Amino acid sequence: MLDLSMNNLSGSIPSSLGELRALTTLDLSYNRLSGGIPLSLGQLSNIKYLDIRHSSLDGTVFEDHLAKLSKLSVLGISSLKFKLKLDWVPPFQLQILILESCDIGGQFPQWVQMQKELKSLYMQNCSISGTLSNSLYNCKNLSVLDLSNNHIQEAIPNNISQMLPFLQSLYLYKNSINGSLPDSLCEMKSLVLMNLAENHLSGNIPECLGKLHNLMDMRLSSNEISGIIPNSISGAYSLQWLNLNNNSLTGKLPVTMKNCTQLQLVDIGDNSWIGNYMHDLRVLRLRNNKFYGQIPLEVCQLLKLRMIDLANNNFTGGIPNCFGNFSAMVDNPKSNNDQLKFYSDFVWDLQSFTEVLKGQELEYSKTSKLLIHMDLSNNILVGEIPWELTRLSGLHGLNFSHNHLVGKIPERIGDMKSMESLDLSDNNLSGIIPSSLSDLSSMSHLNLSHNNLSGKIPTGRQLQTLNDPSIYEDNPRLCGAPLPKKCEASMVPDTDNYHVAAHEVDDNVLLSIFIICGLATGFWGVIGVLILHKRWRQAYFKFAEERISRLFGG
Repeated sequence: MLDLSMNNLSGSIPSSLGELRALTTLDLSYNRLSGGIPLSLGQLSNIKYLDIRHSSLDGTVFEDHLAKLSKLSVLGISSLKFKLKLDWVPPFQLQILILESCDIGGQFPQWVQMQKELKSLYMQNCSISGTLSNSLYNCKNLSVLDLSNNHIQEAIPNNISQMLPFLQSLYLYKNSINGSLPDSLCEMKSLVLMNLAENHLSGNIPECLGKLHNLMDMRLSSNEISGIIPNSISGAYSLQWLNLNNNSLTGKLPVTMKNCTQLQLVDIGDNSWIGNYMHDLRVLRLRNNKFYGQIPLEVCQLLKLRMIDLANNNFTGGIPNCFGNFSAMVDNPKSNNDQLKFYSDFVWDLQSFTEVLKGQELEYSKTSKLLIHMDLSNNILVGEIPWELTRLSGLHGLNFSHNHLVGKIPERIGDMKSMESLDLSDNNLSGIIPSSLSDLSSMSHLNLSHNNLSGKIPTGRQLQTLNDPSIYEDNPRLCGAPLPKKCEASMVPDTDNYHVAAHEVDDNVLLSIFIICGLATGFWGVIGVLILHKRWRQAYFKFAEERISRLFGG
């Protein structure tokens, strides 16, 4: 056995390795090796495990590289071109085959179809075309199938459960698969992971998916699926990751889904019960759907939430003040350490999703669990921005653009120390830009355009580096750099005089209150006595009559 994996070895693979005829395991993966595979490796007749992935190898794999490897059970190759005869019959029966970013080209290879003992097949990004039904009819023992990022077309076979009765992981994302989801998927009782995202799937979500009691991860995002989410999905009570975004789903999440208490990422839609049953939820993405109604206050109970993305929907009403209670969005290293333990780190590192941050779509994979982000853009939200949001000192990105928000930017926005991207554009915000905005030292993207903001643009610190005038355009009453419009004295509020005037106003208000209270007390003190005491009332008017008579000489 020779294992030199995960080093910094460079140069070519020495042909002398082919003389180690007793070798059963050779692992040269994750190095910086270059050149091609020496033909001498094809002489290792006792080899069972051969892994040469993730180096800088190039060249072509021919039959002679594999012709005498009759005991081979595990084969891993990446980034090489295969040039094998169409009728070539391999001497081995593999259990694990990993071909990553290899140039296979054309139809599913016939020599792979002959591997009847295969349990794990990984052929990502290998330019494979054709259909699944013609590719896997001999691979009945598969537990893992990964054909992601290829050119597979047509529909998922109606008899897929008979073709792959023991399958646990199905990865077909980033292909050209069309048609609807067949009911036979529901018969795959061993299925744990299913990723069919970024295809051309249509139709409705089958009612029978609730039969998949072991399913932990289901991803159908970026397809053309329509209709509602069926009530029966609650039967998949082991779900931890559910991703259906960027489809044409309507309605709301079914209440029966409260049985899926292990959910940690929901990327679809919302309902009022979600906060009562999903206390472990860290990511809530509803992006690019047609969901409507107000944002339910129960969402505020998801205190472990690190990412909430409701963008590109039809949500109405205001932004809940209680969004400022998301404790996992506060910059607190002690509490945030716990947040990184959700799901399996291994599974999380394999996944990715796209978020709009810093004005562009960015794909997050291994770093996704570190991102703290709130995106409510492109909805019909109204009202003011709650000042309570300024408590979220760990927030990296905040996007409220393309809504109907009014009022001022919260004065204490500078407390959000981790902010890197802030987009409040295309609203009806007014008032001055708070000077505390210049305290955001990590800010690299800012957009306040298309509002009704006024006064001088704050200067200093990080804001000095954001000198693009388009950040502030279509705010007619704004002035100062980087806008070409200079500030006149009448356009810039004198903050010192403003505070003095404010105190004077406060003092005048208090004095007026005291005077009014005194007059009212005196007035009712006299009039009340006269009303209640008849003799005093008669004496008062008699006294007044005498004084008036003397005054006018009567």
